[in-house]
Amino acid sequence: MTTARMRHASPPYPAPARQETTTANDALINPMDRFVGYKIRRLQLVIIKELNSILRDFELRIMDFAILNVVEANPGLHQNGIAQLLGAEPPAVVLSLDRLEKGKHLIRRPSPEDRRVRTLHLTLGGKNLLKKANKAVEEQENRMKRAVGTDVPALVAGLDRLMQAYGL
Repeated sequence: MTTARMRHASPPYPAPARQETTTANDALINPMDRFVGYKIRRLQLVIIKELNSILRDFELRIMDFAILNVVEANPGLHQNGIAQLLGAEPPAVVLSLDRLEKGKHLIRRPSPEDRRVRTLHLTLGGKNLLKKANKAVEEQENRMKRAVGTDVPALVAGLDRLMQAYGL
């Protein structure tokens, strides 16, 4: 088992052990726990922190990882298509594309229809890197799905409806 797998084989944030003595904090109630958005935000923070840790082993950032996945699924996509699909700011996309191109994971080619436009393609090295990174991220995904249990399809459908409600 690789170091990356060993580090992420179990949930990275185990619940603290319960103390035998009762403290004043044990009786505290967080009224924010009744808000869905608050729970989503708390989960997002811990999931993103873990994802950053996983991707660091591959010398990738989340935007890099997202772009590699989008380009693999849409070879020849234009740069502005990436920003649109990911809901990302164009300057952040450009910085990531520059990093990926410098690392020889992605190449920009002139579009056959309009040579002013660049199309994006993964290199063989980029495809191999993405395959390894996806495998590590899939382990995180599987842990989350196990925590949700048999209601994963219902959760995903609910999240999809929530995204639609917010125009995402």
